[in-house]
Amino acid sequence: MKALFFLYEGYVDWEISLLSYILNETGVEINTTALSDEVTHKGKFKIKMDMNIEACNPNDYDVLIIPGGEPDPFVKDDRILNLIRGFDDQGKVISAICGGSAFLAAAGVLRERKYSTSIDDDPTYKHYFNDTFKSETDVTVCENLITAEGNAYVEFAVAVGKELKIFKDREDELETVLFFKNQLRG
Repeated sequence: MKALFFLYEGYVDWEISLLSYILNETGVEINTTALSDEVTHKGKFKIKMDMNIEACNPNDYDVLIIPGGEPDPFVKDDRILNLIRGFDDQGKVISAICGGSAFLAAAGVLRERKYSTSIDDDPTYKHYFNDTFKSETDVTVCENLITAEGNAYVEFAVAVGKELKIFKDREDELETVLFFKNQLRG
């Protein structure tokens, strides 16, 4: 199984750190891409990409993951919008947390699908979203899309893992949640 993380300048690293850890621990191959060869995330670490976005082919991946952050001006770049559309056309899993959902909205893949986000009330992005389909839940799975509020990063990671069927069983899934919420002390 292969996962592609789309990263962009100023993305919020902690929103996807848990997910990348879970995927790595379960043997999922991870690649990173961006609109440039290197980006700096909110924590100010510089990250060098595995591959150029033009080299990414949805056929090669099982899931596309997009973190939150400030997507403007990147949300208008056809390279990422076309990549998202390519994943959606194939019914591949696309997951986005917080501001990452603005990329899905800008690409037109939200259409009339339920979604969760933390950025739809920002005037810069409001026009991308249709409030009729905003979910009241922190994480929403609708068809092949997984979207989440920024503060639901544990639940987001588990939802993606569940959709990719990387948990052995329900007990494994619950243990993961309890571990990352620091509730396994006994």
